[in-house]
Amino acid sequence: MNSGRVATQADIDRWLRRHGHRVDQSTLSRDLAELGIRKRAGRYVLAPVTTRRAPGPQALASAVSSFTTCGPHLIVVRTSVGQAQPVSLAIDHLAEPSIVATLAGDDTIFVATHNRRTQSVALRRLEQWFGEKYERH
Repeated sequence: MNSGRVATQADIDRWLRRHGHRVDQSTLSRDLAELGIRKRAGRYVLAPVTTRRAPGPQALASAVSSFTTCGPHLIVVRTSVGQAQPVSLAIDHLAEPSIVATLAGDDTIFVATHNRRTQSVALRRLEQWFGEKYERH
């Protein structure tokens, strides 16, 4: 295996067995796919690493139902069930200076800011990205 030339899954299976690992063929196929290992030109190779981009906020605007403030340093964003993490990732990728960090659950995101002034800036950005969904209390 150190040569980097593996022609069949049977070769991989034999190498794994010699090193004390037993896997069935379907598990081996699935694991190879998850690791990005593909067969090219008659041998298995690691696929080149590509950077996956998070969807932009406009693509996720419909997932955001509302946001509101909670004290001078926190904004609570409500999303559809299961959408908090993709929305939070999109916010993080925008690298907005007024936002210190995000913390996502299943349908809720906490957006931390430095102070009340940066919270106001962050609220304006959220409105730009996701629409006017700010619920004042």
